Amino acid sequence: MKQEQNQEAFSTLDDYKQFLYRRKWHILLPLFICVGIAVAIAYLLPPVYRSSSTILIESQQVPQDLVRTTVTGFAEERIKAISAQILSRQVLLKIIKDFNLYPEEREKLTTEEIIDKMRDDISVEMISAEVPDRRSGRAVTVNVAFTVSFEGTDPRKVMQVTNRLTSLFLEHNLKMREELAQTATSFLEDQAKVYRKRTQELETKIAAFKQKHITELPELMGLNLQTERQLRQQIDDIDSQIRQAKNRLVYLQGQLATVSPDITVQGPTGQIITDPVQKLKMLRSQEISMEANLSPRHPDLIKLRQEIANLEKEVGNTQNRQELIDLLKLKEEDLKKKSADLKDKHPDIVKLKQEISELKKKIASLPASASSSSTYVGKPDNPAYINLQTQIKAAKIELAGLEARKKDLTQKWEEYIKRLEKMPEVEREYRELNRDYETAQAEYKQITAKLMEAKQGQTLEQRQASEKFTVIDPPQLPEKPVKPNRIAIILIGLVLGIGIGIGIASIVEMADTTIRTPADIKRITGRSPLVSILNADEVKGKK
Repeated sequence: MKQEQNQEAFSTLDDYKQFLYRRKWHILLPLFICVGIAVAIAYLLPPVYRSSSTILIESQQVPQDLVRTTVTGFAEERIKAISAQILSRQVLLKIIKDFNLYPEEREKLTTEEIIDKMRDDISVEMISAEVPDRRSGRAVTVNVAFTVSFEGTDPRKVMQVTNRLTSLFLEHNLKMREELAQTATSFLEDQAKVYRKRTQELETKIAAFKQKHITELPELMGLNLQTERQLRQQIDDIDSQIRQAKNRLVYLQGQLATVSPDITVQGPTGQIITDPVQKLKMLRSQEISMEANLSPRHPDLIKLRQEIANLEKEVGNTQNRQELIDLLKLKEEDLKKKSADLKDKHPDIVKLKQEISELKKKIASLPASASSSSTYVGKPDNPAYINLQTQIKAAKIELAGLEARKKDLTQKWEEYIKRLEKMPEVEREYRELNRDYETAQAEYKQITAKLMEAKQGQTLEQRQASEKFTVIDPPQLPEKPVKPNRIAIILIGLVLGIGIGIGIASIVEMADTTIRTPADIKRITGRSPLVSILNADEVKGKK
């Protein structure tokens, strides 16, 4: 209710004027006090100087299409990293010690508090600019430079510290870029060694694999197939030759069976005698007959005995007592038959009797156990028989040679069959080794190419031809302080004093219940006064 009444009291401009007139000291006194305090603060605070340096982020001098740097990342990221290093405890303590900063604070504050204060006094601000993008052509905002500032009470020290901070930024940037380039180069060198070793190991494995499966490699598939077919064809040809040789051998053996190994001799009855043993028996029989009719020195008998001796040398002594006994029986039977038809004085009878007599003498001269188990082992003398034997022997030798060659070719053919059977598995292992080798070789080539680029980038960093920081505005000796802003402090005190004065005046006015004008009576009673008398001040004011 009281607030509403006060609002009604200040309904016109004259009301405000009267209010200011009445409460002028309530307003002016706080104003003077606040302004005085602000002036005292403004001139009692020590002056603070600031020195700044501007560092340009200069782009790479060599075109990136020719040489690429291995230092990646944005410049602001690197600046933040460098700032963290520079604002470290160790670096700041060295700067404080070198320039004897904060001598009074070091006596009162802890080391951490002093370091925090210095960090507050150092500022790094980025400078941006809009440049056209090379790809899109649109304007983009990029950081082209940054400022390093330091604030302090001693202008010379402020400039020196700023200069030191600027140098640290330049040094750390070069060091960081060189370390990053060196790290990239070292990493790629290690990777290149790993892939080179891997490639060499695979080359050794492939060489050992080739040596182990030298006849089963995939590239020999065509040659192995062709050789296998040739061997199979040769085996078939040799089989045909073996069949022909066997047929010829059978034919020759059949021919040999029809030919006597010795020259043929005609017996007394006209039969052909080819067996040397039978021939010897016949000659002995003739000998008995000739001995019965001829003299022992007769030439025919001597010749006959010579032939018998030669045959005995050739076939051995085949005469035994039983044969003579058998021959004697035959002669006696022959004599008995002829005696029935012929007289005793017939020449045939006489001849038979003489032969029987000679046989008995021979039988009597041989021991009862005389026998011979000798068989004919002599050499044949029939040219036809010998020729057939030679052809059979040649056919057997040829057949043995063909069978040996077939066996050898069959073994080779079986080896090639085994090779062909193993080749799919060998090819799979060989291709797997080659695939691993090609992969390792490709990775090694890729790493080697990257290593060459990294070395070029490292050389670029060492020659400072890549992106670098360049001081375009070095620190200057500040001529006037940047703090405190005395005018601003005084203005703040003025505004604060006015606000406090008006506030106090308003509070006093709200608490005052004095009736001064007819409007106050009307506001309180709700009725207008009949008469109002002006005081002298009001009369003067109206005049």
